[in-house]
Amino acid sequence: MATPSQTGKVPPRVIEGRTDDRKSARGVALCATAAVSVAAVCALVALLTDAVSSSEGAQPSAGISVAGVVSVAPLVVVAILSIVGVAVRPAFAGAVTAGYGAVAVGLTVIDASLIGSPIDSNRLELFMPTTAEALTPAMGSYLLLAAHALAVLGGIFGLATMNRASFGDGYGHSANADLSGRATAVRVGSPLAFLTGTAALVGAVTMFAPPYDSTDSIVLVPAVVEAPLATSVGSGVVALALLVVISAALASISPTVASGATLGAGLGLLGIAGARVLAGGDSGPTIDASSGAVAGAVVSVVIVVVGLSFLPVAALRERRSGPARIERSGALEGGSVFMRWHVVAGLLGAAAGVLLLTGGLLPVLEVPDGLPNPTILATRTTVVAGFILVVSSVPMFFSMFAATVRPALGVLAVAGVMAASGVLQSLVLATDIDGISVGFGGIATAVGVLVAFGCAAAVLLAGSAEREDVDTSDTASDRTVATVAGAGAILSVIGLGLPLYRGTEVTAASFFEIPWGWDAWGQALLAVTVLVGAGVAARSRPARGSALLVGSALALVVYVLGWPLTQGRALDPVVGPGVFAGALGGLILAVAAVLSARTQQK
Repeated sequence: MATPSQTGKVPPRVIEGRTDDRKSARGVALCATAAVSVAAVCALVALLTDAVSSSEGAQPSAGISVAGVVSVAPLVVVAILSIVGVAVRPAFAGAVTAGYGAVAVGLTVIDASLIGSPIDSNRLELFMPTTAEALTPAMGSYLLLAAHALAVLGGIFGLATMNRASFGDGYGHSANADLSGRATAVRVGSPLAFLTGTAALVGAVTMFAPPYDSTDSIVLVPAVVEAPLATSVGSGVVALALLVVISAALASISPTVASGATLGAGLGLLGIAGARVLAGGDSGPTIDASSGAVAGAVVSVVIVVVGLSFLPVAALRERRSGPARIERSGALEGGSVFMRWHVVAGLLGAAAGVLLLTGGLLPVLEVPDGLPNPTILATRTTVVAGFILVVSSVPMFFSMFAATVRPALGVLAVAGVMAASGVLQSLVLATDIDGISVGFGGIATAVGVLVAFGCAAAVLLAGSAEREDVDTSDTASDRTVATVAGAGAILSVIGLGLPLYRGTEVTAASFFEIPWGWDAWGQALLAVTVLVGAGVAARSRPARGSALLVGSALALVVYVLGWPLTQGRALDPVVGPGVFAGALGGLILAVAAVLSARTQQK
């Protein structure tokens, strides 16, 4: 028989896939699994020990005990899923621990109040205060904080696992070549992606609702923005983590990673909201779970179910999408996907702008007959922001302009939220007075804020779908644009953190007045958006980066206009440092936008 060398033919060989990356990912996944497993043990032990050292009265009821179990059960589930995932799919183990770990960052901040001021923590599933006497944290509180910290550590290892798994052969592969390397939002379909994004947005909003409705003289439950710093900041971190995780999951090219991350984040929210619902319903006649807690529990279940469905739905769509169908409907999964999101973003932006305009023109408060309707000057800024939002939404309905304007619309939607936050702060303060209630203008403003959040989410989803159909392989950071935009963003953040004016009785909102009101939170949200936007603009295609920077500059214009429009609140007002820093930051952002546009011309 002739040998290969004699015949001149080389026998076929099976090329082995690279296993180094998988082994490397599995090693880091083991670290993530170990961290969350120890965290789960700490959390379970914390339930068996006292959270505070005091006379707390009778033993907790069965409902309270179940609420305590629900608060830590998601972490146990994450640990079990990660153990299974290490052996089968390390990327899934990394994703589920990363998703939960992101939420655990906020949980760590929230439960820091167990050490600083236990009576203000409102962790009714752990202990029920019966007197106003000072409470001392006990071993259970420290164990719970340790569990959160270990879960965060597990999340960090989970991120490293996903990063290493992404270099392995077959990552993001699909049985249908036309779907390989596409975002999960495309691979599972727009309806499911929209449901996921909406659920994440609603879940983030519920974190700013009071956890309980209480008339108890001991258990005081203020609005989140008026709560102790650990509670308010921690709730904001949880909301932000939820939005970031879900957005990243929808943009991921691996349904496995998207499923794990979504599932982890959903379980984290379920532990918070589910415990509040059960504890509130069994804490006596003076305390009940708030509607926000109930909504959060429902939404968290939706997110968990969606996370579980990503893999089977993606597989089903792969089997149903044959080459002929892909050829016929390629535009449906490609260009028209982000065009649909452009239209959705435009509709939501226009609706939000109209609502903000309407809210600024109608009475914000209803007062008893015979009393004059109070003037809330913050509505003037809301009207300006609403008008700009409506105008910037119009190009989203025209394909030749939509893709370019899209980045600016997202920032301007956040600017609308920032402008309306001053009105919301007035509503919170005024409605605490007997006889005063929310008027039609206040309702329109509050609904406008929610719709503006929806607009921003649609802009993100449109951008994710758009990037699937363009070549971004040669996109590199422009150092000049990055430097100028970074300087403008830093000055803008400083301006947003400083007051616009000072007076003998009233000073404009700033980051230095603790606790923050709604207005300060709105400014902080815009500050984060501008800062992130500057970094994204430096690595974006020039036209998109320029639009993003223009939107940021216009957002700063809206903020600085608060000085002439609302200074009448104060007696003998003088211009504050926020005007100078904000105006200069906006100007530098505009210069960076010009530089980015010139880069495109070259």
